[in-house]
Amino acid sequence: MIARTTSFVKAAASIALYLMLGVVGAASAEVYVVSSASHPVNEIAIRELRSIYKGRLSQVNGHRLTPVNTAPGTTDRDEFLQRIMNLNELDYTGYWHVRRYTGQGTPPVEVDSKEELFATLKEQPDGIGYVWVPPGSKPRLPDGLKVIRLK
Repeated sequence: MIARTTSFVKAAASIALYLMLGVVGAASAEVYVVSSASHPVNEIAIRELRSIYKGRLSQVNGHRLTPVNTAPGTTDRDEFLQRIMNLNELDYTGYWHVRRYTGQGTPPVEVDSKEELFATLKEQPDGIGYVWVPPGSKPRLPDGLKVIRLK
């Protein structure tokens, strides 16, 4: 009985350590806001970004920004919702269901991949999107796109 308890405690400790290391690693990853390189906005406050993705704001410093979302279930979107919006997928989609039902707007356009996001942002000069970058990496953007600094 003592051997089983000891094994269980060791296994639980290993799992707890693994989960803690996973959380620490994830915490160092970043979400980068991306737009066309020709867009004049170079930095944006997180509260402004939240308002844009909630359909409550359409301009920053007099320049229009049109939000583009990645598809539900993607790491990029999950991280963006968690780290920037302070929401989960259910809360965010529920928010947009209510707004659409009450005639207060439609949710941002959704794309299925980073490649589609990049193509959309190149075609739509006022578009704004996001990418999640794993720990220790930097965003790799195609020519014609830039990172907008969060302030």
